[in-house]
Amino acid sequence: MPQLPMSCHILGPSEGSYAYFKGVTAYMNERSNYYCWFIFPVAVCCFLIELPLLAKAEPPSGIQPLQQLHGSDVHSLLTDSSVRPLLTAQEQEAFLSELEKHPPQWDQLHDPPGEEQGTRLFDLNRQRDDLREGHPLLTQRIAFVWSGILREYHESLKGYKVVMGPNPTQTIWGIVRFKPTGLPNEMVAIPSPSLLHALHSQIGDGKPLEIGILFTGTLIPWESIIYGFSHDGLEQGMVMPVVQIDRVQYFIRNP
Repeated sequence: MPQLPMSCHILGPSEGSYAYFKGVTAYMNERSNYYCWFIFPVAVCCFLIELPLLAKAEPPSGIQPLQQLHGSDVHSLLTDSSVRPLLTAQEQEAFLSELEKHPPQWDQLHDPPGEEQGTRLFDLNRQRDDLREGHPLLTQRIAFVWSGILREYHESLKGYKVVMGPNPTQTIWGIVRFKPTGLPNEMVAIPSPSLLHALHSQIGDGKPLEIGILFTGTLIPWESIIYGFSHDGLEQGMVMPVVQIDRVQYFIRNP
């Protein structure tokens, strides 16, 4: 790599300045060739390699139909057989057992007096991140449910804006609460015309309408499961799978 001249022999003021800047100019010309022939091609290659990753990171559309279950199970919404449902406590426990082998010993993760707060949880999370590296379940598409409430009506889309929140599940591992990432910028549930009429009358009466949100995606590979404690005063163990979302579906039982 070309070297910048660090010093020059003593000359008169104008002559010395001219010699220095001449050396700097030559250096910059060499650097320009270096960037043109080495750095620029490498940068272009990196950009082209990352294009698919950037495209994959695009959030899915949150403007989706509001589907009525009519007594059907939520599993009926999963038409892709490659998606693994994690909708019940039993399904979540089986998945965690395959991925993590065994639950943590929660009673040993509380920090004793004098020890920095959160140290034991931090160490556990890092150890488990390392152990699950390369596990095939990290690329498995999974599905889970959050709760939603229909809010104001979106006239141009003929649907309702959705406010959402987690749907924790009590399991033998602790409380499982999924953490979705890459969420849509706008979430609107669009009912059928007949359902829209029924919803309008109920929302007009001030009755909050709850719906379900079925998320599909894959675990974040570098921090796929986070272990922690609840902040409800009970300090219950919590297991938080972190999922990159690639699909959103809304459903409602008979309103």
